[in-house]
Amino acid sequence: MDQAIIALLGVVITLTLYLDRGRRADLAQLRQEVHQGDAQLREEMQRGFAHLTEMIMDLVNRVGRLEGRAKATSTPTQPSQ
Repeated sequence: MDQAIIALLGVVITLTLYLDRGRRADLAQLRQEVHQGDAQLREEMQRGFAHLTEMIMDLVNRVGRLEGRAKATSTPTQPSQ
């Protein structure tokens, strides 16, 4: 009976260690995938911000030109009195 208990305990310990090693490997793989996803997301966000900045600067330039035109046309020429 004692040998059966010791054998069963050995099997349980071996199985526990095996499952723990597999869990650790899965966690390491998941961690690596998350880091790769973060890096890819960071790149996409940088590209998006660059495109957005370009569009905003273009809009600022257009508004500036329109304001210049509006100022030039809105100043009426008043005759001197």
